[in-house]
Amino acid sequence: MRYLLFFIVLSFQLCVRAQDSTVIAQDTVAVIKDTVIFAGQDFEAFRKQARFENKPYFIVFGASWCAPCHRIKNEIFTNSQIAALANHNYLAYYMDLESFDGAEINSKLYKVSQLPTVIFFDPKSVEEDRAIGVFDGYYFFRKLRAHIPPTQWGPDWGE
Repeated sequence: MRYLLFFIVLSFQLCVRAQDSTVIAQDTVAVIKDTVIFAGQDFEAFRKQARFENKPYFIVFGASWCAPCHRIKNEIFTNSQIAALANHNYLAYYMDLESFDGAEINSKLYKVSQLPTVIFFDPKSVEEDRAIGVFDGYYFFRKLRAHIPPTQWGPDWGE
């Protein structure tokens, strides 16, 4: 009888904890929908993932001392329309040019000379477009739409 009571109490606690973690997960998903998700793996693994998923991607080049880079991260990449369009249709990568890897990759492949710079690629890593300097949300939204089929565009800006 004691074992049965112990089992019931233990089962009840596990159910309550499972419900709590589900609520946390739903809150996290709500936050993620309102921001562009940048990949956390190394650059070569990121490019392989883009090719494997057959998804276009973009790389944002920035640095900690770059005020326009911070503005874009805080204003444009947290816009819900941009985040929805980018997260659904693209993979995103942030490259810090202050890091050794970022500086080396830039000098060998991309030759970015002005920050911020966003480079758009097709799934096979062929460069398609660049957005350079300070830009607003509408400009970036149009750049995102330009590289995907119109059937995947979703609602227009401001809807």
